[in-house]
Amino acid sequence: MNPAEAGRALLLDVDGVLVLPPQMFGSALMTRHPETVRAFFAGPFLEASTGRADLRDLLPPLLQQIGYAGTLDDFLNEWFGSENHPNTPLLEALKDLRRAGWPIFLATNQERHRLKYLLDDMKLGQMTDGEFSSASVGQRKPHPAYFAQVAAALGIPAARIVFWDDVAENVEAARTAGWTAHLYESVAQFQQVMEATSVQSR
Repeated sequence: MNPAEAGRALLLDVDGVLVLPPQMFGSALMTRHPETVRAFFAGPFLEASTGRADLRDLLPPLLQQIGYAGTLDDFLNEWFGSENHPNTPLLEALKDLRRAGWPIFLATNQERHRLKYLLDDMKLGQMTDGEFSSASVGQRKPHPAYFAQVAAALGIPAARIVFWDDVAENVEAARTAGWTAHLYESVAQFQQVMEATSVQSR
């Protein structure tokens, strides 16, 4: 579905919105290896999440440092599988919005391998019209350049971009960019706001 033709677009964060893991894999790993894992996610992982490096190339030193006994594929399968907790009621609500004419996109800080897992294995690619991951855009939320580049790609007025995220800093950055942004709290809240938004944006 073309945002320019629809004149509007709905963008959603993944973790904490479309996907609700009981605990993020990195957080669990950090409890066992705090300094090593924190350094990885604050350094090399940021390069992967902006498309400047491949996660598979960056992981072997980390796995050696933490004494991981399995293979690289074992580690990635454990990581991605542990976070495979879709927000099913919200995904059902998105089906109705797509049928009502909303183009829907992912707006998420992700590196390419988990992004592929989200799109293919978790089928988010079948439920949306595209993705604006940090790996694809080359910037991470909440950097202003992320929002500017996404808005340019969508080709619609900033106020017609409806954005949902569970991180207040990202929501504020989107509002600063002129987007109509909301802090995600629940499916019921989402449906109530989107019902009103759909009426206003017709």
